[in-house]
Amino acid sequence: MDRTIGIDLGTTNSVVAYTDGNGVTEVIAGKDGDRIVPSVVYFPTGADPVVGSRAKQYALVEPERVAALFKRGMGDATFLPDGSAFVVDGRTWKPEELSSLVLRKLKQMAEEHFGEPVSKAVITVPAYFGDPERAATQTAGELAGLEVVRILNEPTAAALAHGLDHIGEAGRVLVFDLGGGTFDVTVMDIGADGSLNMVATGGDRQLGGADFDRLVVDRMADVVRSANGADLLADPWTAQDAFTKAEEIKKELSSLDSATRPVTAGGRPVMFTLSRVDFDRLIGRHLQGVEDIVLHTLEEAGIQPSEIGTVLMVGGSSRIPAFQKLLARAAGRDPLFTRNLDEDVARGAAILATKLGGDLDPRSQLAKIPSPGDVASHGLGVTTLDGNDEEVNQVIIKANTPIPTSGSDTFYTRYEGQTQVEVVLNEGEDEDLQFVRRLADTVGKFPRPVPRGHPVRVDISYTEDQIIIAKAFDGVSGMFLCELEVKRDKIMSSMEKRTARDQLAALKVQ
Repeated sequence: MDRTIGIDLGTTNSVVAYTDGNGVTEVIAGKDGDRIVPSVVYFPTGADPVVGSRAKQYALVEPERVAALFKRGMGDATFLPDGSAFVVDGRTWKPEELSSLVLRKLKQMAEEHFGEPVSKAVITVPAYFGDPERAATQTAGELAGLEVVRILNEPTAAALAHGLDHIGEAGRVLVFDLGGGTFDVTVMDIGADGSLNMVATGGDRQLGGADFDRLVVDRMADVVRSANGADLLADPWTAQDAFTKAEEIKKELSSLDSATRPVTAGGRPVMFTLSRVDFDRLIGRHLQGVEDIVLHTLEEAGIQPSEIGTVLMVGGSSRIPAFQKLLARAAGRDPLFTRNLDEDVARGAAILATKLGGDLDPRSQLAKIPSPGDVASHGLGVTTLDGNDEEVNQVIIKANTPIPTSGSDTFYTRYEGQTQVEVVLNEGEDEDLQFVRRLADTVGKFPRPVPRGHPVRVDISYTEDQIIIAKAFDGVSGMFLCELEVKRDKIMSSMEKRTARDQLAALKVQ
């Protein structure tokens, strides 16, 4: 049986789930009984990599051999904040390669559960991920030996899991997804038939629980320095221990007014206590930033807070009371939590996986639900010249446009006797090229020189599978000039991908 699994590839934790032909979803546990796998990789000397809880434990012993939070670097060369590469025993590990090891672990868990190979998956990403991050996620799945049948937005997955339990309840939903390393807010319309259509999305791919942990650690370091003059962060072991205890404190403050842990530095322990009030002050800047994003997303959706029927909280960090209060204030109603904050994204991915796989009883409730609609999380445009002959980004497809979609605009040649035109495709809505991403470029040639001001039409299409295609045409004759296509397989060359796949296949993930 060719099963398709659903995977929530998280910044701090990952989950794998499966939905059967009757629409019943189960989260798959490993041999140790754990259903949630920390997205952490440990490279022991002379042995195969370790993924999950054991890897997280080794972070206290050999932090330089442990990789975590690498989802934040997806689409980039590295995930380390200082821009350096993550190197172990002379081998440089890219974010998508590290992610592939986590995916291998989840694939292995599914195969052990079913007693047969698993080759297909729907993998979730933050809605605010751009094309480079989505491309890296696709590559990670392929390196793990999976055919990625769909990249699905995390808020859509959560709403899909939530909506399956609320068929017949149409309305507008705001999904607030705050995890360990990324943040999304999405406005969706849920139909009475269970259909899901994204209206607008916003977020920050560099914000999550790990940032709050860091603020707590910085406060710990101040307290220790005042107590005995020691530098808590000077030693990798004490620093890692501090981060572990900061995470414990953060979690306790979701239900308690204060939390205390002993912190060791300078040869003796110092008792560190943090109240919920002080924690809220520590994260105050982030609270304001999150509120601004929520309000901006509502504005982008063109709706008032009173039009939101349900506020749905997803992600482990949404347990923090300050964010619940923020949502109640911004949306004018108390938020609800999904059935399981840590597992519902994977459940939603598994639901879509079964729908796409086609192995579904047509009489089941799930078979009657339409596949979710999506929007472009970022604008798409091309580089052109403004009235001052300065290069700027001209948006052709706006962010939050329902996909599939297409757009067109006409531009004009700059020089007399111009023989070619360069098409540069950008991701982002800002006019300033410093604040957009250059996705791809190509050059088209005219059959003969054209005068200054000759029209060139550029068409951009964004497919349901989120493949971007741009074409340029002569604006007078309609003659095709050039085309570029941004596919998910371009994050690594074919040779790089083949080499990485062979190297990773030789490893047995523990």
